[in-house]
Amino acid sequence: MNATERNPPFSQTKELGRMLTQDQIDYFHQNGYLIMRGLFKGKELELLQRAADEVQAQGVARQGQNHRYYKNRDGSETYWRSEDMWNRGDIFKAATVKQELLENIGQIIGHSFYPWNDSLVVKLPHSGAPVHWHQDPPYGAKARDKTFGIPNFTTDIYLDHSGPDNGCVYAIHGRHLVGHVDLKKVSEEDLYTKCGAVPLEMEAGDVLFHCLSTPHGSSYNHSDIQRRIFYVHYLNEEVYQDSYAPEPWAKELPGWSEKRRAQIAEMLDVRKAMGFEETKLDGTLRFDENGISFAGGGPVTPPRYWETLASDITAEQWAEKKVVQRI
Repeated sequence: MNATERNPPFSQTKELGRMLTQDQIDYFHQNGYLIMRGLFKGKELELLQRAADEVQAQGVARQGQNHRYYKNRDGSETYWRSEDMWNRGDIFKAATVKQELLENIGQIIGHSFYPWNDSLVVKLPHSGAPVHWHQDPPYGAKARDKTFGIPNFTTDIYLDHSGPDNGCVYAIHGRHLVGHVDLKKVSEEDLYTKCGAVPLEMEAGDVLFHCLSTPHGSSYNHSDIQRRIFYVHYLNEEVYQDSYAPEPWAKELPGWSEKRRAQIAEMLDVRKAMGFEETKLDGTLRFDENGISFAGGGPVTPPRYWETLASDITAEQWAEKKVVQRI
């Protein structure tokens, strides 16, 4: 791994309101992830951190609902996640509809989209749970032998420093376009050290886009520093219908609807009421019949672009990308 892979030259602090460049968009589609430095800062970041502190304290104390715990080998459990942050604090709603963030998402997806679900993932000092190597749903299933044509990724808003010592995400880039990837040919440890995995080192306020189909994992937190991420999954309705609507739990987490539109409108009102820069859906962004869409003013991904990119992969390259092996 060279310095460019670890710290891409364009993934530095961005000025407020700056859209993604074509180089950044291309990097995302080629590698399956993109880092944006310093997207959240000042009061907004501070309020996110404070609200996360409260949720984390509740999770550790087993107070309230929708907390998740990792079961250790000795039978004990470690708090590691809380769901439904939008109903736990207005700052999570406000951050979800930050204009610059929505612009960047719209540029990458190239289709209309909406915020679908959210969570807080926590790695406590000296006990933070690992996340074993995987691809996110639906790509853990072998039947997903190719990647859907519209980009699908999570948006990870970092609230703390994240590096190898406290369990940062490692990703194996360039395999996100071939659907399910076999990760079972090598051990968990070798996936970190012998298969070209890149540590995605982040600071508080940074944002990571990483494809659901990108193989990734993270280890225990062995340090004194906690690591927290506010996750939001923004997606296109066609992606929802293909990948999630058939699931039994989809009734509890529906896709695009007037209710979802009203939820976004509420988020916009909350953001304005909290005194942050107002997000406007009458310029670079707009509401359409399927959600929010990017309306111009910068480069944007062509429609169904992953179909085009996948069609350019040769049969030999496809076979190589489908199985992770030692380098």
